[in-house]
Amino acid sequence: MNHVLKKGESILFKEISLTTGSLKKVLLIFALPLFLSQLFQTFYNTADTVIVGYCLGDLSLAAIGAVTALFELVVGFCTGFGQGLAVIAAQKFGAKDMDGYRKVVGQSILLSLAAAIILSVLMMIFLKDILIFMKTSEDILDLSYSYISVICMGLWITVSYNLCAGMLRAAGDSTAPLVILLISSILNIFLDLLFIISFHMGVTGTAWATLLAQLISLIICVIWMLVRKKELMPSLSDFKLDLSLDQELTMMGLSMAFMSSIVSAGSLILQIVINVQGTMIVSGHTAARKISSILMLPPASLMMALSSFVAQNIGAKEYERAEKGIAFSNRLAIYYSLAMTAIVYLLSNWIVATISGSSNSEVLDTGSLYLRTNIPFYPFLGVLLNLRMSLQSMSIKAVPIFSSVIELAGKVLFTLFIVPVTGYLGVCFTEPVIWIVMCLFLAFFYLRNPVFKEHGIRCRIFS
Repeated sequence: MNHVLKKGESILFKEISLTTGSLKKVLLIFALPLFLSQLFQTFYNTADTVIVGYCLGDLSLAAIGAVTALFELVVGFCTGFGQGLAVIAAQKFGAKDMDGYRKVVGQSILLSLAAAIILSVLMMIFLKDILIFMKTSEDILDLSYSYISVICMGLWITVSYNLCAGMLRAAGDSTAPLVILLISSILNIFLDLLFIISFHMGVTGTAWATLLAQLISLIICVIWMLVRKKELMPSLSDFKLDLSLDQELTMMGLSMAFMSSIVSAGSLILQIVINVQGTMIVSGHTAARKISSILMLPPASLMMALSSFVAQNIGAKEYERAEKGIAFSNRLAIYYSLAMTAIVYLLSNWIVATISGSSNSEVLDTGSLYLRTNIPFYPFLGVLLNLRMSLQSMSIKAVPIFSSVIELAGKVLFTLFIVPVTGYLGVCFTEPVIWIVMCLFLAFFYLRNPVFKEHGIRCRIFS
């Protein structure tokens, strides 16, 4: 959809039409703010790790690391639910159905808040039992609980911000969320230092700093939409229950939420065997996972851009354009991953030391081993992320969910049979093996997907 600039409106905040123009240029321009947004979000999450490592030591770092998989499971369910809702919104926007878009926004607000509240209550009831089930070490159990309980209480904030930003991206605006995150990232670092150093709140202060930063992001995002994007804001009538639309939204939301949760559940199971390896290994693994999340930002951002791109083009019936965008994204993901492999092999120990703030050789060797065994397989990870998200954006739900089930089953098998024999080395090779299997599985079904097949579009993975 073309957008006419209003008086005083910067071209940076212009909605981008993903259904017209050079697809390569459009995808990259749309993905750049997403990358910077993810970079800043990861930056202030990583700032927690760095500040905790330097100011509170290895024990506190291990306390956060021990619940990282649980954090990803809970938050991933909520954000996955919101991403599913945004897919429907992007399809409406691509079809130039603005009334339908606003109706989707109104219903999505109600559904996402309900999901967040229910999940938050359940987590607070069973949280201590979950941490014990995860075999969280007794010397960090209380610290881990104090951190993750604050995150669980504030799930409605995380969900609301991600929904707001997701709806902006569905309408072709990926820049406003970037600027908002930049502001809140700086605030988060300030709050981390304030709560930990000045108020002596420990790891709990880190959790509160993250939530308050997200709350600021949410408030600014809502104000931005009210002032500059009024055409995207739902009216009171859009909040009236629509059972047919709610069913469609719930199915898509739960599809992506379960996909994300199943993946995170596998990581949670794997975290159990990591937690019994010892505090220093947990610390090294935590630092390495943070580094890995940073290195995956470009392909993850491209995946997010591809989601809106495919959804809008499917809504606009531009099927060939959608297919070409997927192939282009896969090529970029592979090129990037190969470059990162060379860099990590040269600098892994130094990177782990910088992120963790530790000089303990066991911490550094653990983090370096994880990176060197995982990064070479990033080409498979990049392609599988693109294919899985693209299928979701075509409203093909079963295959992406089943691929996540494969990942869960793989992590369970490694946890039960491989890791007890090989130790931490088995942990390091768990995900690469699963990425290869999932990539082949998704490629098989993507090449035969009914959306492109019905319209005579020849599917290609790379070219």
